[in-house]
Amino acid sequence: MYKLMIVDDEMLMRIGIRSSLMWEEHGFRIVGEAGNGKEALEIALRSTPDLIITDIKMPLMDGLELIREISKALPSCRYVILSNFDEIAYVKEALRLGALDYLIKSEISPASLTDLLTRIRGKMLSEMGSQDSLFAAPFHFTQSLTHLKENFFKDLISGLPVGEEAAFKAEQLQVRLNPHQLVLIKFKMDQFEEVKKKYKEKDEKLLRFSILNVIKEVTPTRENCEIVVESSSEYLVIRNATQVEEGAWRKEIEKLCGKILSTMKDFMNLTFSVGVSTIVPDLLSLKRAYREADAAWRHRFFTGGSSIHFFEDMTFTTDCAGVQYTLSRDRENKLRLLLDRHNAEWMSNFLDEFRIELEEAWADEQAIRKAYVLLLEIFNTQFSQASRALLLSERKSPYESVSAAETWYELHRIVQDYVLECLQTKSRTMQQLTYADIAVDIIHQYYAEDITLQSVASQINVNPSYLSRVFKQEKNENFVSYLTRIRIEKAKSYLENRRLRVYEVADKVGYHNYTYFSKIFKKIVGVSPEEYRG
Repeated sequence: MYKLMIVDDEMLMRIGIRSSLMWEEHGFRIVGEAGNGKEALEIALRSTPDLIITDIKMPLMDGLELIREISKALPSCRYVILSNFDEIAYVKEALRLGALDYLIKSEISPASLTDLLTRIRGKMLSEMGSQDSLFAAPFHFTQSLTHLKENFFKDLISGLPVGEEAAFKAEQLQVRLNPHQLVLIKFKMDQFEEVKKKYKEKDEKLLRFSILNVIKEVTPTRENCEIVVESSSEYLVIRNATQVEEGAWRKEIEKLCGKILSTMKDFMNLTFSVGVSTIVPDLLSLKRAYREADAAWRHRFFTGGSSIHFFEDMTFTTDCAGVQYTLSRDRENKLRLLLDRHNAEWMSNFLDEFRIELEEAWADEQAIRKAYVLLLEIFNTQFSQASRALLLSERKSPYESVSAAETWYELHRIVQDYVLECLQTKSRTMQQLTYADIAVDIIHQYYAEDITLQSVASQINVNPSYLSRVFKQEKNENFVSYLTRIRIEKAKSYLENRRLRVYEVADKVGYHNYTYFSKIFKKIVGVSPEEYRG
């Protein structure tokens, strides 16, 4: 395994080159990076690279001078030059100094890098002969050490016993942390499921590799920190709080997180939300630090993505945790009335008022999601199955979307869009419906009320006998039988939910006599409501 250095004064160029390939698969391990020739010289003398990919024009020391200086101390080191089209004269000088090849920056791609490495590795192998096998050992050692170190931190975070000698184990694993005064930072990708669709399954490894490279590039190497990859969407940065007085550590963290977020956006067009723990005293406290960072990160539900949250700001949430919200009977009746009138503007205003009520109630995330699910249940009793099927034929159900929504804003928009589209779909289809279709739609909306064939016929201005006849012809079922079946299906749904008592379910679906409801339910379903729930 050959050792490689990348030198360029443009950070995004360094990240781009490093993230283009899984370098180890091509026989190269990146041992250092630098933003100018002077810094590169210092790192090269320590890490003794076999190959350096370097820019020509850089501050403090350019690429040509870098090659001259390193060649004195490391005569076996090889070089590849990065240049622009207008720097050919410099390229010729670099080749004269011993550079093996050059790359035009605007033409760099995974394919061009792969081709370059194949040719260079062939040259280096022919020069070194069988000695190449000796280079595998350091890589495998480093790879194993990285794996052991990551498992060590995951054990600490999950609370698994690592023994009282955690600091000693950290030293054995070459952990770059002082074992005291630690802060854990959780970065989690926004809208990961959507991002994942853009990557083929085999490329998810490259996605993690690129994200890790950005974090490593932006995090100053001189600071004590470790990076743990929890998953393709979640990354942890554990570092020492170098300044703890008067919250100075917080300003450092904000600056670091802000730089990582902006670089992720610029380089990969990805956004992350961040949770930051308080300062914990030692390695064994990392489990608490992770819980704090996770709790802080979850506050992005209220503020939106691409945001930074500190656990020390979250203390007020403990006073309102578990607050529940219920829709009053008056509000529910108003909602059903608005749905009947098909007025989109009134419905939008209602939903805005609904959100304000939740804010004033200090409802937590779980209570808010339940409240919106309650709205969806009411919507779906008002809209016919046909209307919902038209709307949802090529997308997830609204319940799935509400469950997957990452922020309150997104959750509110999903529910609002759904009900407004249902209203529009219903308005369009109502003009094409037969009397039987309209009757079915009314049944689905008002099954919980004392509706009859006569009341429905009156509502749509048709003779009850005529409605009874066309209903039987079109639906292959008489009006009462259809109404009863819908009520029992709704009752089964409520019983499965387990939120209501059986007598409340009966009232909810239009049977105000529990005994009669139980008799009808058993006749149709075959078991009593209590047995069905069991």
